[in-house]
Amino acid sequence: MPEAIRAPDTPARVPARAAASEGENKAAASEEAGRSLERYKLALRSTNDGIYDWDIPNNCIFFSERASEIFGLVNEEMTPDGWARRIHDDDYPAYRDAHVRHLRGETERFVCEYRFCTGDDGWRWVRQHGIALRDGEGRAVRLTGSVGDCTEVKEAEARVEQERAVLSATLEHMEQGIFMADAHGRLMAFNHRYQRMFDLPDSVCHGGARVEDILRHLHDRGDTDAPWSEVKERFLGDSARVDGRTHEVRRPDGTILEARTTTLPDGGFIRTFTDVSERRRQEQAITEILEAIPLPIIVSSTIDSTIYYVNSHSQDTYNLCVGCEGGGNALSLYVDPEDRRRLVDKVRKYKVVDGFEVEWRPIGTDRRMWVLLSAHAFTYQGHDAMLVTAADITERKRMAAELHRAKEDAERALADLQATQASLIEAEKMASLGGLVAGVAHEINTPVGIAVTTATFLQEKTEALKAIFETGKVKRSDFESYLGSAMQSTDLMLTSTQRAANLIQSFKQVAVDQTSDERRRFDLKTYVDEVLLSLGPKLKRTNHTVIAAVPADIEVDSWPGPLSQVVTNLVMNSIIHAWGDDADAAGTIRVEGGLVDDGTRVELRYSDDGRGIPPDHLSRIFEPFFTTRRGSGGSGLGLNIVFNIVRQTLKGTVDVDSVPGRGTTFTVRFPRVPEADAA
Repeated sequence: MPEAIRAPDTPARVPARAAASEGENKAAASEEAGRSLERYKLALRSTNDGIYDWDIPNNCIFFSERASEIFGLVNEEMTPDGWARRIHDDDYPAYRDAHVRHLRGETERFVCEYRFCTGDDGWRWVRQHGIALRDGEGRAVRLTGSVGDCTEVKEAEARVEQERAVLSATLEHMEQGIFMADAHGRLMAFNHRYQRMFDLPDSVCHGGARVEDILRHLHDRGDTDAPWSEVKERFLGDSARVDGRTHEVRRPDGTILEARTTTLPDGGFIRTFTDVSERRRQEQAITEILEAIPLPIIVSSTIDSTIYYVNSHSQDTYNLCVGCEGGGNALSLYVDPEDRRRLVDKVRKYKVVDGFEVEWRPIGTDRRMWVLLSAHAFTYQGHDAMLVTAADITERKRMAAELHRAKEDAERALADLQATQASLIEAEKMASLGGLVAGVAHEINTPVGIAVTTATFLQEKTEALKAIFETGKVKRSDFESYLGSAMQSTDLMLTSTQRAANLIQSFKQVAVDQTSDERRRFDLKTYVDEVLLSLGPKLKRTNHTVIAAVPADIEVDSWPGPLSQVVTNLVMNSIIHAWGDDADAAGTIRVEGGLVDDGTRVELRYSDDGRGIPPDHLSRIFEPFFTTRRGSGGSGLGLNIVFNIVRQTLKGTVDVDSVPGRGTTFTVRFPRVPEADAA
């Protein structure tokens, strides 16, 4: 360490008693100096910063052990030049300038931060402090201070600055306006979109500005339409600063902003502003559309059934309204309140629910009616809600009940017919059964045909109304026309089916075993050959050739009756459509088969070399009542029946492949043994 500066000598002559006292004082002072020196050394060892003392006239520097330890100094570098050589070239000019200015007396303290090369050739940040000791003429003779490693602080500052830059860029690129305020209501951050949304000058909107002053500026400018106390409470009161709270702000130019508040742990808050003007215009347009739809529409809460919106049809039909004491809650409609709970549960689970039948009672009446509901879950003005459309199906339910009774009568008649069939088979009267069954078929053909035609007509009308409904342009006249057609059609169908049931009942002494839904084991090749043989009378009237190529010994445990129906319908489809009205056509029909999927599934490939199916028809051939020969022998049900039998009864699949002019191929695959019995 440098030597201490000596004090001037004291006078030589001192009284004896005084000399003794002075000697004691010197000893005590020396002892105290020793203790101070030890404390000083201990402090130097404990501090994180290094201590230096530069003797300027002699150009030598004392460094504490801590300084040497921090920066890896060696003896030959413990000089001003040795220290300076380790300073980064980019930082040295600033270091030298700060040094010179302080030594000249231009600054009170010497403070500088710079990069310093450590012993491992790495760079560390140094913060150096110092104070110059001057002689009587003001010249600096010593510079004493500390040096510390501030690399971690600089890196932390860099990270903070980087995060601040990222935050600033994020805020500026947000679609919403946003500001952040501290617990005292002063702006900590904001983006320019917020400033532009409210047309705020820089003198009003700046870091540290009070949010209350900004709001007052808007109020005084005339942007708000209420007294100041009300405006302040609405936007800055306790209720406005609840986490997640949203409210709307309407600007003088008609812009509608949705403000959302997020509270911060330190008592501050963030508020975002989203331009919802277009959304509100769309909502208004949607409201107008909903009013134009001739169906009752209800928007209600999925929490407490509060009604948020009803169109005029709901008001007229069910006496509903928004906010009314009697008709303001959707639960009041339900005859059984449990139906409402079940509907809400389904909407929450599936989001969309169609075909939900319930019994309603219009508000303030004792009249009951059946309605068919379609419900969609959505958020209405921040509330969990669902939109429900309700169609009156009371008359349809009545007709369905009558049809159900007619169906039960027909099923009983069919059961009697089947019993008669069994006894006739046992009596081996098959020869006469053909004529009897033909008579039955002839007699019931007319009412059944009328029923099928009427059902087809009703389905077409229903599909047409559905198509209009999906466009959102249903008119009352459309609905009234449909109701008239539906009433006439259902009356005609009911009359025809009852007539058919009566005819079947009258012929219950006769029957024939043409179809059977019983499952049994059978040989695939043998059965296909038998089906094709039964079609001989139909095929003999044509010039077509049928080739069956099904391997022998493929035993199937399935439903032979439905399989027979599939093959029969495919053959008849080819006869009617593949070669058209060309009586001289001589086509070829092939029926091939085999096992696939390791022998677990049966594959039947049916093909003809007829005219093929146009590409625009290929995707529709399995639709019910789709035919290109309506009125010329085509019902449009043949391939639809094939599709349903394969999918529902045989538990399989059916695919079609066709090239115009090169024929058509149907591929049917179904389990050799139903899955439940495969083990």
